[in-house]
Amino acid sequence: MEAERQERRRDPRFPIVASASIKVKKNGKSAFASTVDVSESGVLLRFDEPPQLGVGDQVICEFKVQNDPDNLLPYWVVGTVVRIEGCCAGVDLSNSGFSNGS
Repeated sequence: MEAERQERRRDPRFPIVASASIKVKKNGKSAFASTVDVSESGVLLRFDEPPQLGVGDQVICEFKVQNDPDNLLPYWVVGTVVRIEGCCAGVDLSNSGFSNGS
């Protein structure tokens, strides 16, 4: 079944682990997660417990990206939750872009 899921994906996914802070736009609630994998159009997030998110929720994600050993750069992106499975949530980023906050 995993092979079927990968065939439907628009973009290749890369196993990148980074910490993330997630804020739900409709209610302002925040949660912490880590990335499982990332693609040009989406990210799979893993939470410590099942997230209080619903399919269709718009979220603001802040990723801590390692720029050099002594400096983390925050990158922000707005996305839409497209699936939830246990403690993981898939977020579609196809209609948004990254910003370093400047």
